[in-house]
Amino acid sequence: MSESGIARKLKVAAAAAAVMVSAVLSAGHAQASVPPESSYGQIMNAETRGLLAASGTFNGASLVQWYTAGQTDGYWKFVKKVDADGEANDRYWIVNKWSGRCASISGGALYNGAGATQWDCNPDAWATYWFVRLDRFENGTPLYQLVNVWSGKCLAIPAGSTSNGTQAIQWGCADDPDQLWTLGG
Repeated sequence: MSESGIARKLKVAAAAAAVMVSAVLSAGHAQASVPPESSYGQIMNAETRGLLAASGTFNGASLVQWYTAGQTDGYWKFVKKVDADGEANDRYWIVNKWSGRCASISGGALYNGAGATQWDCNPDAWATYWFVRLDRFENGTPLYQLVNVWSGKCLAIPAGSTSNGTQAIQWGCADDPDQLWTLGG
């Protein structure tokens, strides 16, 4: 076979592979989506099974893990804020039903271990924006990483603590179950 014939076959094979990968990725995203803006749901840590809750209604209130979240402190909605062309994920505000405030990272900190808090939803405050990234499925349940846009770090429950009241933090994203969350429900 001539060199140009081999090159042509490689191009065809590469194009076919790209189409298959695109179809698989599209199918995966179609099956797991962020809950609709109009609905509030719970956000549960995949490792600890604790719910993300606001510890108060004021700016700066800690976001904590709780196993029996109250009527509204443990309910959140995802509000799509930026449909960013060329980015793998859109940006969202994660809004608490009880306080009406957005999940954020305290003071816009960039370091590992910075505490998660809530703050007024503000289009100029990048620490209140989150990427919602599908990580994988476990037993048919989609698991997501919640990545702070400002810091690029993932929301986590430190060391997989199972204590009520443990403050959620940000940490460098890794394949760690304390950084995985289920949405809705």
